[in-house]
Amino acid sequence: MISPLRRRRPVKARSVAPPPSADLNPEAVVAALFESLLGRAPGEQMAASVGLLETAGVAGLTRHLIGSDEFRARVPDAYAVKLPDLSTLMPERYRQGGGESLIYEARDAEGLRLMERMIVEHRYYDSFVAWHPVIDLDKRVTAAVIRCLGAGSVLELGCFAGSVLKLLDDAGVEVTGVEISHRAFLVAHPSIYHRIRFGDLLTLDLPPEGFDAFLAMDILEHLNPLDLDAYVARIARLIGPQGFAYVNSPMFGEDDVFGQVFQQYLPAWREAGSDVFWTQLHCDAQGWPAHGHLVWAAPQWWEALFARHGLVRDRDAERLIQARLAEFFAVRAPARKSLFVLRPVDAEPLALDQVEARMRDILDPLLVDPTAP
Repeated sequence: MISPLRRRRPVKARSVAPPPSADLNPEAVVAALFESLLGRAPGEQMAASVGLLETAGVAGLTRHLIGSDEFRARVPDAYAVKLPDLSTLMPERYRQGGGESLIYEARDAEGLRLMERMIVEHRYYDSFVAWHPVIDLDKRVTAAVIRCLGAGSVLELGCFAGSVLKLLDDAGVEVTGVEISHRAFLVAHPSIYHRIRFGDLLTLDLPPEGFDAFLAMDILEHLNPLDLDAYVARIARLIGPQGFAYVNSPMFGEDDVFGQVFQQYLPAWREAGSDVFWTQLHCDAQGWPAHGHLVWAAPQWWEALFARHGLVRDRDAERLIQARLAEFFAVRAPARKSLFVLRPVDAEPLALDQVEARMRDILDPLLVDPTAP
């Protein structure tokens, strides 16, 4: 088991804002705030909002609306970045990939660095709207799994608004996030905003004592594969000799634990084999890699990458998670199946009986209805 774990903090008490001092028409104030922040009338929420206004003031009601899932879900659209058509800027790099999709032929290190530079210079991740700050079942399940594996402290790479971190923080887990999107800080959950660090994992100054767990959900595939050895080496140092990494990324082809989630649908990938990353990047109609992914590879390549830095898969833990979440994966999140639980090669085994006991208490109640929001 992971030992010793950091002590969990008690659940925090929430402060209450002071009462208002301004003498304003309450209904007019509520209506104005709803219109300016949510773009709609308060409707059935008028009475409750007037009550909050009278006890917490304008500032309190404003904080309440800004902290709502509805506000965080609509804010990113106002800050969307317009991306150029890369296929017209460097047409020699592309070929048709079927339908409206294109294939970017990176070919070599120069081609990969070129695409990486385009993503950074044009602020691709400040335009991406697939990530959202709403706490949904997917976030709750992820946070529950981390707790079931026994972590008392967690570092999440690519945490965006910190939805998973908020859930862990509420449960008393020490949390830290790393994020490179400026937009993420516009919609970050207020309770953990100060725990999110802006910057690159390779250069950030992080606590020397490290973390019980490292979390990366659909993140590592966005990094340049040429740099992944350096990132994995840092991850291995951050989790220490008894920690674990929980990693979910698209992996193409058959795996002995999670099966086949994504097919190796490009002939060039199959020809290159499963022990290398592929330099043919599936792109949208404007030449941007699908979902911003720079890494396209098989699970065997990913496993070897981690093993080079002393992190090996805990297949027993993975099988336990796969069995517990089988219906959730099938109904709600099939892409989450391609996951690794990674431990330092000399780590003590996880106490799976304790993990399973925590699953009954923490995870199972979430899975009663896998179609729930």
